[in-house]
Amino acid sequence: MTEINFHPDDKVMSGLEVAKNGGYFVVGLLIFEGMFYAMYLEGEEIPALLCGIPLGLIMVAIASQCVMHFLGLGKMVMNEGTMVFRTPRSGKKRGKGILAPLERIILAPLSRAIMRDMDKDGDGMISFDEMLEQMARESKEEIMEMQELFEKHDKDGDGFLTIEELEGLIRESGDETWAEKEGNWWSDEVN
Repeated sequence: MTEINFHPDDKVMSGLEVAKNGGYFVVGLLIFEGMFYAMYLEGEEIPALLCGIPLGLIMVAIASQCVMHFLGLGKMVMNEGTMVFRTPRSGKKRGKGILAPLERIILAPLSRAIMRDMDKDGDGMISFDEMLEQMARESKEEIMEMQELFEKHDKDGDGFLTIEELEGLIRESGDETWAEKEGNWWSDEVN
């Protein structure tokens, strides 16, 4: 099997931890499934369908990820208090998916709306100060991270983001391809 891409904050879970934490999730979901099944038996179909089926699917997903951990197809890790299943493809760029056209349809109006909200002086560009005004008392770390993103997407270096540069920033701000970014590779050692 190829090497698994771990995020720097990942703590690889042992088999016992996976069984314990995964078991707690599954048992908790089974309790709710039982409650929704009881509602279904009493004639309440809507809550059983709207809540019971999604919970059942979540339970199957968690159980299958635990099984995949034990089969060696990936590793369960704890990252910021949540269980995450990592595979060799974790964090890597995926090709243009079926939702790429939808992204373009949503991104253009979204960036125009953000530009209208943040552009206080009406010049059609956003300065970092204008962006900071919209950030509601973020931590220094988040402000520095946003400044890095701002400077990265300010292609002409004039201290302002145009609508096109803003679209790039929006696209990257939700980026899950951390494993491919330079300087973010985790060491070969398992933490």
